[in-house]
Amino acid sequence: MIGTICSFITPYYDTARQKNSFKSRPVLLIGIADIGDYNFLPISRVTNQNNLDPTYDLPIDPAQYPLLNLTAKSYVRIHKQSYGHKASIGQHIGDMKTEYPDLFLEVLEKLEEYNKKLIADAL
Repeated sequence: MIGTICSFITPYYDTARQKNSFKSRPVLLIGIADIGDYNFLPISRVTNQNNLDPTYDLPIDPAQYPLLNLTAKSYVRIHKQSYGHKASIGQHIGDMKTEYPDLFLEVLEKLEEYNKKLIADAL
């Protein structure tokens, strides 16, 4: 499962309704947190380009990576790592680790860079 993109039920803040809500969104599974939870990175279209991080939002163009089965240009949000229970995993979308190993490695390298920076900034 690690390295795959799948749909995942994730929480978000609904600004229109002014409350927390849930939606299914694509995520990249990057690890197993424990017996029931997975670590993942969200994948988002990011319609407001001002919200993009130039270093840690990695673009995925469906024309360049068609086997990932994404319908629009999206971004792996490396600086937004999260976790969730395996019961929240939905439909399999694509396999980045198998189909595009160089892209998967780039994600992991940027994730390592981000986590090192996060720790350094905390010290």
